[in-house]
Amino acid sequence: MLKRTIRFGLIFAGLALMAAAAWAGGSKDLLKGKDIVIGNWWSDWDVNTFKPTDEPGELMLEWRKKIQKDNGVTIREKQVAGWGEMMDSLVTSIMAGKPIAHAVTVMPEWAMSMYKMGLLAPLSDSKAVDLKTTTAIPYRQVQYNQNIGSAFTFNGKQYALFIGNGNSDGVYFNKRLFREAGLDPDLPYNMQKDGTWTWDNFFNLSKRLTRDRNNTGRIDTWALPADNAGTILSVMVVSNGAQFIARDASGKFVNATSRPEFLEALNFSRRLHSENIMMPKPEGSGWDWHTVAFVDGQVAMLIEAQWRAGAFKDSMNDDWGYVLPPKGPKAKNYLFPESSSVMVVPSVFRGTELDTILAAINLWNMPVTDDWKSGVWGLYRDRRAVDETLAMVRTPGYGVYMNEMLIPGLETGDIAWYMWWHEGEPAQLVESVSQNWNALIDEVNKTGR
Repeated sequence: MLKRTIRFGLIFAGLALMAAAAWAGGSKDLLKGKDIVIGNWWSDWDVNTFKPTDEPGELMLEWRKKIQKDNGVTIREKQVAGWGEMMDSLVTSIMAGKPIAHAVTVMPEWAMSMYKMGLLAPLSDSKAVDLKTTTAIPYRQVQYNQNIGSAFTFNGKQYALFIGNGNSDGVYFNKRLFREAGLDPDLPYNMQKDGTWTWDNFFNLSKRLTRDRNNTGRIDTWALPADNAGTILSVMVVSNGAQFIARDASGKFVNATSRPEFLEALNFSRRLHSENIMMPKPEGSGWDWHTVAFVDGQVAMLIEAQWRAGAFKDSMNDDWGYVLPPKGPKAKNYLFPESSSVMVVPSVFRGTELDTILAAINLWNMPVTDDWKSGVWGLYRDRRAVDETLAMVRTPGYGVYMNEMLIPGLETGDIAWYMWWHEGEPAQLVESVSQNWNALIDEVNKTGR
């Protein structure tokens, strides 16, 4: 107990000094007497009701109590609407001049629609926080996601933020099935580390991992499941240095699906299916059958989101690992698609009010420990997933924010859902959706904001 108390004291003393330096010039006056609500669609977080279940939770609770007491402010997270009602509730309340919260987490396409309606405050107008913070030591200050900040910068002003890293997509692999195929069970880690985790080597491994283990004349272990086409295509597109939607020099969105690096990624994704290394969907299976196939050891690899790790940790008997997507021939380094919701501030808050809101968000999200690994150890089966893969996920330069998320109405499935069954050339599939996509992009690019 004494050690923990001393640790709390050291952490809070250090954070208090940093906070004082960051907010020198009247932060207490800025926050004093204010009640700041940070809205979302999933849960509440209040210092008076939160019950920590681990040490990081205890540290966070103590810190958040301290900043409220020291600054005479109340800050809380609140479920202000359900997911299905959030957009309507938020727009209606802003237009009425009475927003449902001071800052709200929303889906990217909602944020873009509200930006076009003039309902978002330009966050970069405030000097209360440094939205360009890119420190590699998150313990010392809040780390704002630069990919998302750049994506939501229009005409030189930033309208949305995200703290930390967004969700990453990567490759899970079954170590037992690697071993049974005569492969080193840590081979994907080793290849990722030495730079040889490439499309070609990924494909060659897939061929070796697709096996008739019982010599019955039928394949009983596959490399991958033939499902989740949207994620697979997004991973291959980004890992080849391509994008569905790019930005030109003026910041306008452009359709990038006809570029060589995109078509190459589309063709490689189709090849995975045509080479008989993907397990067909079993008759009568559910929507999530591809993850069930991985958990049950029917497929050796799975291209999926990082958040899936929590479910695999306890449900899967076989040991497994997690690496970034393999590197495409047009990419200079490993790249993964990064996605997330974003936080916005209603346009009715400007000047000092905007300063107050951003200062509160910054203090509320101040990291309370430099031991980021302790919060994720329990989600993975080995240290290399955390020490190597997640360390790269947290490092700027590997994540690529998906611009298509900012185009309301655009569905990448228009290409992904048909890519395995399309009989023409990749360029023909792209062309079949280009008219609709270009119209949606033009709508977003219209001047007026």
